[in-house]
Amino acid sequence: MSQNRAKSTRLSFVDHICCGGVVLDSLSTEAQIVLIEVDKGRQPRWLLPKGHVNPGERHEEAATREVSEETGIPVENLEVLAYLGKIDYSFPAVPRHELHRKTVHFYLMRSRSTELSIGPVTREEGIASAQWFSLAAAKELVRYDGNREVIERAEMILEQLLAKRGRLSVSA
Repeated sequence: MSQNRAKSTRLSFVDHICCGGVVLDSLSTEAQIVLIEVDKGRQPRWLLPKGHVNPGERHEEAATREVSEETGIPVENLEVLAYLGKIDYSFPAVPRHELHRKTVHFYLMRSRSTELSIGPVTREEGIASAQWFSLAAAKELVRYDGNREVIERAEMILEQLLAKRGRLSVSA
């Protein structure tokens, strides 16, 4: 009996590799970023757009594809500017004998389009809306510390890009 109980409570791991983005509407001190509102029947929460990497897909490609799918911004309007690093987390799923381990790689992107749309397939996945927010507001709204840290990294890289641009325009 105890051997059967041990088998039924054995924990299995499910690993996920995902990619997403911090999408800027401009390279300026007033830049805004896109957050998605996820509502799966519990309390709605604001998150950075992200999703799973398909077999054989490069991380940058997965990031732009997922951002496009979750925000409605066409892939061709997204420009990857920098790699922001990764976050790792895990969560129990139903059934409770699985532990899902997720690694999410994030990229800083600029969009040449500010129009956002949520399609029927995206709604089925629990995404209720996508909206632009200032960096400060986005850091307050996101539900998870990992998202907040990624936004802070994006903010630092944006500042570096603006400083570099300022030096280039002065010397030009």
